[in-house]
Amino acid sequence: MYRHDHLDRDADDDLGHEELLESLVTDLLASDTLEQLCTDADLPILVASGGDPVTLTARTYRDAGVLTMNCGIYLELSDGSAFGLTVTVSRRPSTEVTLRH
Repeated sequence: MYRHDHLDRDADDDLGHEELLESLVTDLLASDTLEQLCTDADLPILVASGGDPVTLTARTYRDAGVLTMNCGIYLELSDGSAFGLTVTVSRRPSTEVTLRH
């Protein structure tokens, strides 16, 4: 499911691609449990000291209150660890791109 609420900028804005990717990855990570995501990817499952699988909360930097101008995804794990995945531009499109709803 793609949530449009994160895309509050115009399609012509320079950050349109970054915000779209930020929302997409956030929604993908929030769509299932960390245990199921690891199982689907054939990866080991993180297990806390009590034996329960570690859980994941994924939010955009904006929703998490991260003080940055960058787009990104803030990941908090139930074991107390936190990570930031920043979306940066390596190259802009060579042709015009618009959003289709």
